[in-house]
Amino acid sequence: MHLQRLLMPDGRISWTAYDGDIVVEEIRAFVVHLEALRYAPSTVHHYVRHVVRLGNYLAGAGKGFEDLTPLDFDRFIPAAVKFGASFDSLPAAMNIVPLRAEYAAQVSASLHNQILFAIKAFYQFRTLGQAALASIQKGPSGHVAPAYKPFLEHILSRKARRLRESRSDQTAWAASAKRAATHRLTPEQVLRIIEAATTMRDAFLVVLLYVTGMRIGEARGLWHEDVQLDENVVWVTPRTLENGARVKSGKPRPIPVPAFIMRMYEDYIASDEYLPAFETGTDFVFCNVLSGRIGRGLAQSNVYEIQTGLARRSGVPFSWHKFRHTHASEAIAQGYSLLDVADRLGHQSTQTTSAVYMHLFNAEHRRMMLRTHADLQNRLDGARRRRAPHRGAG
Repeated sequence: MHLQRLLMPDGRISWTAYDGDIVVEEIRAFVVHLEALRYAPSTVHHYVRHVVRLGNYLAGAGKGFEDLTPLDFDRFIPAAVKFGASFDSLPAAMNIVPLRAEYAAQVSASLHNQILFAIKAFYQFRTLGQAALASIQKGPSGHVAPAYKPFLEHILSRKARRLRESRSDQTAWAASAKRAATHRLTPEQVLRIIEAATTMRDAFLVVLLYVTGMRIGEARGLWHEDVQLDENVVWVTPRTLENGARVKSGKPRPIPVPAFIMRMYEDYIASDEYLPAFETGTDFVFCNVLSGRIGRGLAQSNVYEIQTGLARRSGVPFSWHKFRHTHASEAIAQGYSLLDVADRLGHQSTQTTSAVYMHLFNAEHRRMMLRTHADLQNRLDGARRRRAPHRGAG
């Protein structure tokens, strides 16, 4: 059994599994189920990969999915960590004997939970799918429950691991708060990153993330129709896009922005740099402008390349998500409420905002004198009159 990437007619990336030349229908149906529930494409990929590896692991022991026991599952997790790539195709898996306890591997909490959630989801779907099929086909009244039902009941009672199971809740919350506080950029660092940009596109991307707090995937999915010049609003709009960009919440939201953001946007799309992309009729704000398929929305690999180049030239190590933490921290320090920040970041619940940023709402942090965007605007007003640079990532 092996995992196969699919390019759908609408440009989406999907997945299926083959056993030889035959599609494994229950795995393909599982993928469709996850996509219907709006799971992130990366999550769908990880889940189905773990399921395929489990199938090949069981095949090595002469078993099928219906034969899985709690002991098999407990042995599979360390096996998947230690020999994961060996389970990616059936011939390799057939030569592997399931690991004994003495060969256990160290499993991080995050990977353990990912595997656990994937297998849980698959067996829950498998149970519901068989029940629906039995109902449609009006099977015999003496239908016997699947052999894996005790296993499913067993793993459904399991809890996800914490990073350190011995920590108290208070210690865990303090650690989370510390991470949010340290994953921020100073205004000076942001300016250094902007000045390190070699294209107007890259500079505008950095500024937009910093001023709006949107996710990098949301920025990659922006269309020109989302930028409302007359209202100084940028709309984050869910779409199915060929570059894989997506809105995590699945809901549209408006983000008010300062007027200088709109001026920078106008300068960018009217520049010689953007002209080749404009002539392709692209809808994307952030697209290939110098190389690759001109006009195509930036892929995840493109923004990683841009990030690496900016970090190297500016001397500021950063991730795109740091701009989101920075924006939230500055908004809180400037007096915005928990609900305001949650709406701006696109959190589905204020509990998410509270869990990550609540420590910043206390009086001590509110007294912090963080610079507003005025200095950024002044620096950009000077820079926007310069000739646009001519080199950068495609």
